Amino acid sequence: MISLHNDYVSLMADEHDGMTVVFLKYKGMETVLYDEERRKSGATYGIPILFPTPNRISGGEFTFNGKRIKGEMHGALRHAVFRITSQSETSVEGEVPFSALGETFPYDGRIKLSLHIEGTAVIWDFSVINEGDEPLAFGLALHPFFRKTAVMRFSSSLDYEMVSDDDKIPTGECLETDFGKEKDVQSIDTDTVFFSDSAIRSVLSSPDYSIEIAGSDEFNHVVVYTSPERPFVCVEPQTCSTDAHNLYSKGYEKESGLIIVPGNTVHELSVRMVFSGRV
Repeated sequence: MISLHNDYVSLMADEHDGMTVVFLKYKGMETVLYDEERRKSGATYGIPILFPTPNRISGGEFTFNGKRIKGEMHGALRHAVFRITSQSETSVEGEVPFSALGETFPYDGRIKLSLHIEGTAVIWDFSVINEGDEPLAFGLALHPFFRKTAVMRFSSSLDYEMVSDDDKIPTGECLETDFGKEKDVQSIDTDTVFFSDSAIRSVLSSPDYSIEIAGSDEFNHVVVYTSPERPFVCVEPQTCSTDAHNLYSKGYEKESGLIIVPGNTVHELSVRMVFSGRV
């Protein structure tokens, strides 16, 4: 288990389980809900990294560039073992070869991660390295289980709600939304993909602290998942929609958010969570 810390933030990440952040504290306060039963069952917990297929996949497979590929909900990186290449008190770097992801990502290359703390910010920097001649396509997301507080507010720079079928698979249709207007987290009951024309900035605020969640330009999708009965709220920064590969194949290229990396090139992107409050 990897431990990172400074005067403001401390976290633990499991390099043997997809570099999932297991615990995350801001000024000694637990901000992420840990669920041992979900961990034991193989379900998402803490802050996992979802790659190359965040969330659900219609029919369990997709076709890209003439190749039919078996998909895995949330992507196989979530349980992969990272090879650590460097580590300090505030940062860790590691990588996973695509070969470790098996038939769910049959390409030559690797994904590199730098997870680090700077002041009150936790930052995930990614490099998706295509070492083969053919193009590859991916989506990437974080799936944080933030701990609900007694009084917590949500706001986000959302433009559209993506319409989904009964299996929560987006159809490609997008409706204008005001869901991002500030609201009480306890009043939210949803599991929905949202989309914007630019990178999305979301904020969770409570009397003790606030969390700003944002990413590089590619992160223009967010899944919000919670209900009044749940002790957590998931605000998931995503580069793509649920079922992105299949949406792309249906002609919804912009809505899908699918990232295509040509052969022998590198695509870099990042997400950060910035904490503030309680001086």
